[in-house]
Amino acid sequence: MAVQPWDFMTKDTPSRDWSHGSGAFIAIAFFCGGAAGGLYLLSLYFNNMWGMLIGLLFAVAMGLADMAHLGNKAIVWRIAFRPGSSWISRGFLLVVMFIGSAAIQMAISYWAPGTVPETLFKVVAGIAAFGVAAYSGFVVSYVSCVKFWHSAIMPVLFIVAGLTGGAAILMVINSLTNSIPFDTLKSFYTAILLVYAAIIAGHLWISTYNSKTAKNSVKMIVAGNLAVLFWGVIIIIGIAVPLIIGLAAKADSGALFITSTVCVLAGNLALRYTILRAGMYPSLLPV
Repeated sequence: MAVQPWDFMTKDTPSRDWSHGSGAFIAIAFFCGGAAGGLYLLSLYFNNMWGMLIGLLFAVAMGLADMAHLGNKAIVWRIAFRPGSSWISRGFLLVVMFIGSAAIQMAISYWAPGTVPETLFKVVAGIAAFGVAAYSGFVVSYVSCVKFWHSAIMPVLFIVAGLTGGAAILMVINSLTNSIPFDTLKSFYTAILLVYAAIIAGHLWISTYNSKTAKNSVKMIVAGNLAVLFWGVIIIIGIAVPLIIGLAAKADSGALFITSTVCVLAGNLALRYTILRAGMYPSLLPV
């Protein structure tokens, strides 16, 4: 049944701006931002240039997805002028800072490794990467009128999701290059998947006590019209399958790690879309 204009007075009404039509590009942007930040931070730690490059490409994709959502793209530059009051503005500046500093850092690492400028730009790019990974979580949690989103755990969830996607991509890269100690990366990969699952469960559990509207959002996810996406894609495909592969696969199991990465990234994207789709505004009048 279609939502009637007066439903917002007596019913919890879905937030549609970031989940319907061109709003779906926001979920893609959030996904790309998490993957960019998480992959770059891990690649920086393991000193993996391929991972840094792919993380940079994800950041560019985030910017393009954000622009696709905008109406008047000719004035996109105006977003940068309200960092004191707008998370959208802060995110725009973080993405620009990350792309610029990461590109310079990789160039220095290639042509002049071990120098002071390389260390400096690694620090700057690492801070920007963390900001890009966390930014979408802060944007969502800042919306106080949507109780399911308005939670301090949301930035943590988005950061951990980004690290999960980044670890999955690094597993593929490492199966081809063998540049990172396999046991170390494998241990981190399986651990972050478990942490990821625990934080998802924690957010849903906390939301049931946040408000009646947030509890209805949780019901929509676990037993409503988003249940297939949640249980099928986020939990089974995005966490359970990669966890089994991560525990069973060997260092040279490239095909398995590619499968695992596709599953994790699909679950990451589905998580963003599900969270945005489940957000609801509370009714204005008591029922």
